[in-house]
Amino acid sequence: MRPRLPALLAAGLLAAPAFASHFELEAYDLRKCLQWSITRADKPVRTAAYRAARARARGGLEVFQATADLPEGGQLHKFGACSWRHVAGKPRLGCVPVLDFPLAGANFVQARDQRFRTATVLRCASGCDQKIPDLVYQVHEDTTSSLALQEKEERARGAKLRRACAGLR
Repeated sequence: MRPRLPALLAAGLLAAPAFASHFELEAYDLRKCLQWSITRADKPVRTAAYRAARARARGGLEVFQATADLPEGGQLHKFGACSWRHVAGKPRLGCVPVLDFPLAGANFVQARDQRFRTATVLRCASGCDQKIPDLVYQVHEDTTSSLALQEKEERARGAKLRRACAGLR
């Protein structure tokens, strides 16, 4: 039995806004012992960092917000201008340099090894240095996986951070 393509396309287009509403990236900074949660900045923020990112966000770029809990308490917020797109069906992330943002100047592509069901692994393809994480994870809003699996995979993604920063936490 052959599926009806127009019906599948319509269902996919109707479901697209639901998937687009949840967008979260996860990155680990082993030098500063930070776990970054990166999302699109959906509302303007009255800071110089946001205005600088907004000024760079032209031609397909969007303002992204990175948030991390500091080991000594409190939160850190940074803004960057990045492009999230799919090329040949695979996700790509590119962020402009110069801004004080955890992924500034780096480009990420989908990694060959996809070992998580609840996240897509992106590896740094260019612009990588000791300040930029090697891997970024696109966290899926997964309602089919059990909570135990989601927690297990989250622990696995953060294992290097916990080992490297064991004395600080």
